[in-house]
Amino acid sequence: MKSEQQELTQRELIEQEIINLIKANTKIIQIISYETRLIHAYLVGAAKDLGRDLYLWNRVEGIKKWNMEEGGVSVEDGEARSPERAFSFFSEKENIILLLEDFHPDLGDNQPHTIKRLRNAAMGSTKQEKTLILSQPFRQLPRELEKEVHIMELPYPSFDDLESTLKKVCHTYDTSVPDDRIRLIEAALGLTIMEADKAFSLAYIESGKLTDAEVPLIIREKESVIKKSGYLEYFHPKENMKDVGGLGVLKEWLRKRGRAFDKGAEKFGLIYPRGILLLGIPGTGKSLTAKAIGNLWQFPLLRLDMGKIFGGIVGESEKNISGALGIAEAIAPSILWIDEIEKAMAGLESSGSSDGGTTSRVLGTFLTWMQEKTKPVFVIATANDISKIPPELLRKGRMDEIFFVDLPTKNEREEIIKIHLDKKKREPDDFNISELALKSKGFSGAELEEVVKEALFQAYDSGRTLRDEDLFNAIEKTFPLSKTMHESIEKMREWAKSRTVAASEEKPESFKEWENDNVPKLRQESYDNWFVQEAK
Repeated sequence: MKSEQQELTQRELIEQEIINLIKANTKIIQIISYETRLIHAYLVGAAKDLGRDLYLWNRVEGIKKWNMEEGGVSVEDGEARSPERAFSFFSEKENIILLLEDFHPDLGDNQPHTIKRLRNAAMGSTKQEKTLILSQPFRQLPRELEKEVHIMELPYPSFDDLESTLKKVCHTYDTSVPDDRIRLIEAALGLTIMEADKAFSLAYIESGKLTDAEVPLIIREKESVIKKSGYLEYFHPKENMKDVGGLGVLKEWLRKRGRAFDKGAEKFGLIYPRGILLLGIPGTGKSLTAKAIGNLWQFPLLRLDMGKIFGGIVGESEKNISGALGIAEAIAPSILWIDEIEKAMAGLESSGSSDGGTTSRVLGTFLTWMQEKTKPVFVIATANDISKIPPELLRKGRMDEIFFVDLPTKNEREEIIKIHLDKKKREPDDFNISELALKSKGFSGAELEEVVKEALFQAYDSGRTLRDEDLFNAIEKTFPLSKTMHESIEKMREWAKSRTVAASEEKPESFKEWENDNVPKLRQESYDNWFVQEAK
């Protein structure tokens, strides 16, 4: 986390950017943020520095003037509630900054008069010392104005901003500001000022104090806020690396890369790891590993549902992905988990004709962010279907590493069976683990878990304790995916051999003995649906 001094510098840089834009005769600036109070603070600072008058407009209260001496607003023209009156006021005044609050409803389709007024304002004389500020919570700008309007997107509140909010809440409830408040403020990272104010207030009302003990209350409120987005979920994983069988190479890589977040790592010359892509066969522990990393590193784990990113309104998908990435950065260090990323990218090749290029733009936004992000957000993307992964994502440099997660070997199956028996409060030494692992060749971790569950049902129905025979019967009844798709798996292995790193240190088992098995196959289990051909 940045120091307090660095956060202050960051805030000052935002204000200085506004000042510099105004000095450079930028006539219209669009500020994207939910933080109305912060926008007011930045503009007050800019107006003072430039010696200009600051006016605020909204369609309910008309035009108000900011009083620099008293620090409040007074009504200038309460009847000027229409955009036309606001533009007339702007054209008549000199040496001003006029903020049009929540102006985005007037930037939609079929607003030719508004667009022309804005273009006229943008083409005003450079000698005129007047600037128009448009504030709104999300991006919306007609294409006709893209060249005339400068867009600024404010980051989420900084540590210092949230500390000020905490102090304000303490003052409101006449309680002392806690000396040790770092954890409280860190818990609120990712919230807007208004949301943080509400979270701190609710925590105080529920417990009558604001201390480290109230951190879970702040996190609970943050989870509720994040869930409202519809495309992000805040995870509290119970799984840890002991629950992941095998994958020794991947585990060791994660252990070493996790140290890059230590306090002395940056000084030593290390950089934050960007992320990993886990490719492989369904049920081999990719999602389980993603959850376990959250526990291993003790970072907030956010699951991004890429399918829900895509909205029906033009521009909404781009807004959603930017919002999700912004939240992940605001609570950094954090982990952003994208499960089955290929499903969201299925229509990429036809994006230009089928969805107006939305999928391409969303992917472009994500890849650019991956390349340029400076905050410690570690991305874990999982995928089952290699054929639908865009080449841009597979290219080295986007991710730190691409791992191929294969079916578990005999030794790894032994470990996985022990894990699941232990979870069911059974002593693994009471069972013939070696023989069970031998009989379950080709089983994925998920299939082995189902074997243990089925065996427990059998034993319970028979009114006795769990025995080896129950597990062997469950194995006999299970037809693993590897039998119906062994050709595809071999092709996947060949494809991954020169393009990825094996997640396990053990050599994968061959399924050549199943080549002549007369196993019926579904259409979706064909080779073409499972793996990208060399020609592609």
